[in-house]
Amino acid sequence: MIDDHPLFAEGFQAMVARHRPDWQFDTAGTGEEAMRRLAEQPPELIVLDIFLPDQDGFELIQRLKTWAPTLPVIFVSGRDHAAMAVRARASPANGFIPKTTPPEQFIELIEAALAGRGAWPGGETGASPPQLTPRQAEVLELLAAGHGNKEIRYRLGIAERTVRAHLTELFQLLGVHGRMPAVIKARDLGMIE
Repeated sequence: MIDDHPLFAEGFQAMVARHRPDWQFDTAGTGEEAMRRLAEQPPELIVLDIFLPDQDGFELIQRLKTWAPTLPVIFVSGRDHAAMAVRARASPANGFIPKTTPPEQFIELIEAALAGRGAWPGGETGASPPQLTPRQAEVLELLAAGHGNKEIRYRLGIAERTVRAHLTELFQLLGVHGRMPAVIKARDLGMIE
């Protein structure tokens, strides 16, 4: 497990000990620490937090998959909104599990990844959010954080006209006219916090 929150890591290990005592988990708090440990003893599966102190989980998974292309890697995050799941699905991850997932389901999803299947929780209730591209999901996250077009352009390294095009597509997908209604609708659909 690669996660910088000791409380979650300890709770996760306690959950595994209770439900699957035959499993052993080692933890690393940063991407660099994980890469050093992986070279010493390759694991059968990695549970990877998206937000690490030294690097983004989406960057780290690229390194992990270059190092071991068939190694199952499951993202976990305290941010379980749809935009994060969209980005995870577009990555080489084998699954995405919100940290709010009940223990039994968490174990089932890990077992699915170990068996070569995806670890993608389903069964969300309520209105179905529109499917976004990974870039649209990034633009939506930055929009919800209050960033203007120029800041979004800078952070994503794209042209401002491209930002405007993504916003137009987002507004159409959400059925709204404007930035604030888009954020409100996305929150209502559970796509962002």
